[in-house]
Amino acid sequence: MLGPLALGLLVGASRVVSGITGLTIPDPLGTISFSVAALLALWLALEGAMVQRYGLETMDRGGPFQRVARYLLVTVTTLAGLIVAIRFLALSLPWAFETQNTPAQALGVLLVVALVATLYRILTAARDGYLHSSEQQQEEAENSL
Repeated sequence: MLGPLALGLLVGASRVVSGITGLTIPDPLGTISFSVAALLALWLALEGAMVQRYGLETMDRGGPFQRVARYLLVTVTTLAGLIVAIRFLALSLPWAFETQNTPAQALGVLLVVALVATLYRILTAARDGYLHSSEQQQEEAENSL
């Protein structure tokens, strides 16, 4: 389930960014970028399955380059989701308020709340992980003395 969602987010975000910047992508390059997005989506699905089966610690397996690549993959896909959600909100919320469509207004506001809550959770988790990591490094340094 994660692979098709990631593919849609990556392709959708690339179209939003190219539309905003006014870039035209030739067909061969579009095919290559879609193929890269499909490979990234499959890789994310594999990593998601590994995390689900073995826990979040599996993200830290392998060498430093592999760990950075995994975290970069998650970051790029998360940013793609944020771009697509913001574009959706930018198109739908003005329409919902203009037409006084109450269910669409409620869903749009709930999506904004979900985005803000998700961003808050990501930032606090990153901060807590960074603080925990630095504390752990200090303890290891003290134990080695």
